[in-house]
Amino acid sequence: MRTLRTLLVAAVASVATVAPASVASAHTTPDPADPASYDFADCPAPPPGLDPTTWRCEVHLATGEITIGRTRLSGIPMRLVHAEGPLPDGTTGQVFGTLQSRPTAVPRGEGERGLIVRVRYAGYADLVGNGTDPGGLYLMLAVRGPGLGEHCTIGTLADPIRTHTARVGATTTVPTVPPIKQFTLQDTAFTVPSAGGCAGHDHRLDTRFGLPSAAGNTLTLQAAYTYRMYSSAGRIDTAGRAGRPGGGRLG
Repeated sequence: MRTLRTLLVAAVASVATVAPASVASAHTTPDPADPASYDFADCPAPPPGLDPTTWRCEVHLATGEITIGRTRLSGIPMRLVHAEGPLPDGTTGQVFGTLQSRPTAVPRGEGERGLIVRVRYAGYADLVGNGTDPGGLYLMLAVRGPGLGEHCTIGTLADPIRTHTARVGATTTVPTVPPIKQFTLQDTAFTVPSAGGCAGHDHRLDTRFGLPSAAGNTLTLQAAYTYRMYSSAGRIDTAGRAGRPGGGRLG
């Protein structure tokens, strides 16, 4: 039988969301130093049977670049929401909420028609570091372009891109209430599987990106997060949040 901690750490794919399909460069990325950029309206509910006032919802904002195979994708915005708090055994539990990102244009090769890539959640996230795969965030990349259909991805739920980012350099604190923490995250040791579901063009995509790729892949994110505590009813007070509703969404 799986433990309560495992059940909480296991990320539920059905609640992960992505933003509508519009190219990232056409939008303004939320300012991570501005409290109005953090939207808490979609925080997940704390686990039943625990004191919700000891739990908090964290909203993470990040922008960065990922290199897969021989292709570098820059300016990728991401927004991740999760809840964490104490469990009866004294450890920290966590509940995954959502991962959002906008589509990003792939740099064009000679004579190549445009490709768009969007980061998607691939079924597992551990932002606390005590899960079955500590520190893991599993991703897949949805690829759209002429003739690729609607199911073309690099990575799948069964064979995801398993990233494990760590902080590099200093952490900066913005003295808001609660504070905003800013830092750099990086992973240079993950592997990237082959493309699949690309309407007969899997090999073409593998050749284009240089997949599968066992080495040389990197993920670097300029990240920030802040949090709010849950009420006794297990809710987050969003009425007092500065800025317009949905101001921090990547929609």
